[in-house]
Amino acid sequence: MMKKVTTALLLAGLTLVAFLPCVCAAPDDSASVWNIPFIGGMKVPAGFSAVEVKDFRAFVDQEKQAAPDPKKSSSAKDNKAAPTAVPEGTPTLLKDNFPSDKDAALVRLRKSNFALYHLTVDDGKTIHIAWFLAAKDGEKMPAAVDVFSKELTLEQTQQLDELKAWIDANIEKAQYTDPKNKVSMKLLEVMPIQALPMTAGQVWTGGARALVTVDDMPFAFFGRAYVFSLDGCLTAGLIAGFDGERPFWDPLIQDAIGSLSANAAAK
Repeated sequence: MMKKVTTALLLAGLTLVAFLPCVCAAPDDSASVWNIPFIGGMKVPAGFSAVEVKDFRAFVDQEKQAAPDPKKSSSAKDNKAAPTAVPEGTPTLLKDNFPSDKDAALVRLRKSNFALYHLTVDDGKTIHIAWFLAAKDGEKMPAAVDVFSKELTLEQTQQLDELKAWIDANIEKAQYTDPKNKVSMKLLEVMPIQALPMTAGQVWTGGARALVTVDDMPFAFFGRAYVFSLDGCLTAGLIAGFDGERPFWDPLIQDAIGSLSANAAAK
């Protein structure tokens, strides 16, 4: 009984923390542009508010500083490709864009940018809440991976089909259960991968819905990723929140990212 009470209080506390940024940062009705420094400005509706989670940026900066300096590698042995870095059977579309060795991965990490935002929109009737992770790769993509600026070739179409088939075949591996702590996660749906237009080029998107159960209490969440090319670098945005909010956030974020231009990022 005590364990269930403690769990309930913990969840209530997490919910309260999630709502605090809404109180501390009132939305600016006059704002029409949401600017992410390393991505650029996106058009957003009135009542929109994006508050960066500073602790996340501090964590990323700390990890970058803690990463060994590739220039100080002690031997060629340290530079061997990690056999587990690219899982066996990974589609070519993903595999070709992975760093080839440990040093390359460290260089890429140091150059890459990440930011986490707590989003709210007050539409006058409801305050909608979500979280948004923005990321931009530190190096330009190989030409063979760029499926964002031109029509797909037959080979690239086949690679996307391969990617979708690989995801479908591995869905069961994403299921998780911890009987001891009474925590489980189950994927409810994996959404189709599709291309959407943006000011320059196109953005690829796909998402999923999941059910997380904590001590017999179910919570439904959604996540949708938007992947595109910016300054020749792989760039992504991940919107996540409670499943009931998905119909509200999907078109809003789609329109926001669609308003980006190919050279929108700050230099």
